[in-house]
Amino acid sequence: MWITRGLTPNFRQEYIVDTKILDARSTHIVEIFKSADFEEVAMIDEKYLLLKKYIFIESELLAHIPLCSIPYPKNVLLFHSFNLEIAYECFKHNVSVDCVQGDKKSLDSLMSFLPHFQEVIHHKHFTLVSQAMELDIKKYDVIIADSLLDKHQLDGLSRMLTNEGILIARAPHPLLEEEAFTQKLSEYTSFFHIIMPFFPHLSILSDKSYIFASKHFHPCADMLLQKIDLLPHLEYYNAKIHESAFVLPNFLFEKIQDIAKF
Repeated sequence: MWITRGLTPNFRQEYIVDTKILDARSTHIVEIFKSADFEEVAMIDEKYLLLKKYIFIESELLAHIPLCSIPYPKNVLLFHSFNLEIAYECFKHNVSVDCVQGDKKSLDSLMSFLPHFQEVIHHKHFTLVSQAMELDIKKYDVIIADSLLDKHQLDGLSRMLTNEGILIARAPHPLLEEEAFTQKLSEYTSFFHIIMPFFPHLSILSDKSYIFASKHFHPCADMLLQKIDLLPHLEYYNAKIHESAFVLPNFLFEKIQDIAKF
């Protein structure tokens, strides 16, 4: 059996899978397949993939890059993501995590796919709500949005940050959707002092890049080495990974140097 997804009109990926083991349909569509290479593959809305074998890469990177760039964080918001492994990594910094996810049925369908699902859901410092208006009124040190934000969402989330807060958000892949990537980057310029794209290794396996948008802290100049050294054993993230995630090839740097804020 093959699963195929089109990343652009001219580029698609195909994965050989054994069997479909789950098909959940609500606001979103969640399908999970057995895979010899990736253990299990979760496809969301027939487009976005989570690879069980490598889910720690994305989870560790999105959690630890911002939380190792800001001292003494207290509150983290996980916005519109199904990947609760990000919250699991955030808890290693002794923070509280609020999660906005309106499709609880689809989230629950990933119970056996996400290694620490139950641990996160029942964590004393984790709160799950269906929409942002249900959140207590407070400011967040870090907001992680594993989704493409529109301008209205970007404006709203920027107002929910502290004066030194950091927003991490998904962006199109610059090698696959160059124009969409630069356009998305430009939308952040009115809200943040530092705007830098970054990428995990194996990013070609997905159509994602990410934006580090900060009101004060710089991801490399303010990287907290002592905090990184005190983290428990991680499979992917370390200080060199942190820095290298922001290294850009010359051709890409030249295209965005007047848009990004380094």
